Amino acid sequence: MNLKSRVIEYTKSIGVDLIGFTTAEPFEDIREVLQLRQQQGHFSGFEEKNIELRVDPKKTLEDAESIIVIAMSYYSDEEVLPTENPKFHGELARTAWGIDYHTILQDKLQQIASFIEKEKEDFNYKIFVDTGPLVDRQVAYRAGLGWYGYNSLLINKEYGSWIFIGYMLNNLKFQSDAPITGCQCLGCNLCIKHCPKGAIEAPYQFNANKCMSNILQKKEDVSEEDRSILGKNLYGCDICQKVCPHNKEIKVSQCSDFKPQNPPHKPDLIELLHISNKGFKESYGTTSAGWRGKKVLQRNALIALVNHKDKEAVPLILPLLKDPRKEIRKYTIWAIYKLDSEIAYKEFNKLKDEEQDTEVLEMLHHYLRSLS
Repeated sequence: MNLKSRVIEYTKSIGVDLIGFTTAEPFEDIREVLQLRQQQGHFSGFEEKNIELRVDPKKTLEDAESIIVIAMSYYSDEEVLPTENPKFHGELARTAWGIDYHTILQDKLQQIASFIEKEKEDFNYKIFVDTGPLVDRQVAYRAGLGWYGYNSLLINKEYGSWIFIGYMLNNLKFQSDAPITGCQCLGCNLCIKHCPKGAIEAPYQFNANKCMSNILQKKEDVSEEDRSILGKNLYGCDICQKVCPHNKEIKVSQCSDFKPQNPPHKPDLIELLHISNKGFKESYGTTSAGWRGKKVLQRNALIALVNHKDKEAVPLILPLLKDPRKEIRKYTIWAIYKLDSEIAYKEFNKLKDEEQDTEVLEMLHHYLRSLS
């Protein structure tokens, strides 16, 4: 049995669903696509800006000869989860259920590297999980793990698009796997039709700046127009995957680490809004949502609360008008204004003599004028 076969066998033994191999040759087939997206301003801002690094693996690992790619399913059936949710609840996308996938896949890749090191003393490698310069979906595509849907997500026949991807640049030569042929998007356009802000502008044309998942992660102010389309979402968005016919009758993830733990998949918004730093770290720090920090998730929680459209939430957030963070005070003022104008007028009149920040004061005066 050659090394590649032994690596595949070992990878399966540690709970990895998919593995593929490809060369470290440049990904010239996507250079023009990346350049066009950059020119159009369609990047999210989280990816590598240097196109050369995104195309050429050897710019990251000089002696790279191949890339080992793994993928793990994170799909859990919502129907088996608790149905009794808090009255004021938010929603986490499946990418944020359970333990942070970066940690899980990095650990799996490190285990694979250690396995190879036992046989190859001169083994050199670099591991990336959603943090590397290459386009991980393109690496996985070339390694035969799936094909592209209209929403630019990679689709696998067994696991659909609910897969996390990680890769390992290395200095060994492995026989490459071939991209999948004979499979393609069904062309139903459901992902395009259901995207809340039209981020999928056309088949395979994705504008990250319109993506609800990206809007929820940004630290900049969220426009009032966008707040109305975010629904009860706190982090991420699953809409285009939920409607995709390729995601019907797929295998459920066997990895218990990706199932909802603490927090649950529909967290209590009021609890999140009043959570301590320690409590946030304990509940959200081990999830992929935690990296964005407490303030961003609490801002999203206030938006989700408004989208519940229930003024009974107002007394529960009044203490946040005294929050030391300007951003939270701003969103709390907006939330109270949207939910109950009568209470808003009363509270804002009291607050205007206490508020010190000019920006927040201007906001208060704006809303008071509209209420009077």
